[in-house]
Amino acid sequence: MTWGPIIWAVIGEIFPTRYRATCMGISSASNWIWNFLISFFTPFITAAIDFRYGYVFAACCFTGAVVVYFFLCESRGRTLEEIDTMYIMHVPAWKSTKWEPPEGEDLVTADAMYLEPGARGIRKGDAAGMETGQRTESVSNATGQHGIHDVSGTGYEPESSGVRGGSIA
Repeated sequence: MTWGPIIWAVIGEIFPTRYRATCMGISSASNWIWNFLISFFTPFITAAIDFRYGYVFAACCFTGAVVVYFFLCESRGRTLEEIDTMYIMHVPAWKSTKWEPPEGEDLVTADAMYLEPGARGIRKGDAAGMETGQRTESVSNATGQHGIHDVSGTGYEPESSGVRGGSIA
């Protein structure tokens, strides 16, 4: 039992859109490298431990099944945005078959999240609409030097010069 062609479907669905191409490239390269290493070293290993090499593969298959059950969300019949939302909202993989996307709301995807350089300061819960409290933003009043002022009805005519110093008024 191996991943076979299933891994190509998995890597095409689990990465956010903005990183999909890069992550799929890294995943594909690592898949090819590990396949090469296994096929290259298998004759040497089987010469040393004979049939017990099958136990190594059995342990890998068992570990893979546990990882899939606990960490890989069900993606059958779902859009890529819904899959992305499930991972952001921390939907447990074993409950992902029963998960329904929120109706009447935009799906939260990693593409809509702002990431600081190096992904520092990421707050998945905040982006997924799971804030702990309401946030308000205050905007300071415009000043004479900064900001936009409403001058309608004051008789103030702004000084302006058009292209190459010509007036545009």
